[in-house]
Amino acid sequence: MTKLLLKEKFVKLSEIKANPGKKLKGFIRIVSGKNKFTTKGFFFDKQAFEDLIEELEYSSDKFWNKITKSRKSGIVSSKNIEQRLGL
Repeated sequence: MTKLLLKEKFVKLSEIKANPGKKLKGFIRIVSGKNKFTTKGFFFDKQAFEDLIEELEYSSDKFWNKITKSRKSGIVSSKNIEQRLGL
């Protein structure tokens, strides 16, 4: 998630009104004000939102519990997968 947050861009509300298609790409913090900016909201384009959801799912305990359970079951080994894929 830190990669996504590092890509955050600040865009003034007035700039969005003038040209929304050009300004609303990626992860955007929408601000207003002249000297002291006030956050009005956030915008995620489709790719940024999908990246955020993926990172949240990847970091959850539920996800890692499923991985651990799957690994312990021994139903499908990595060697078996490699053989299936012809690697």
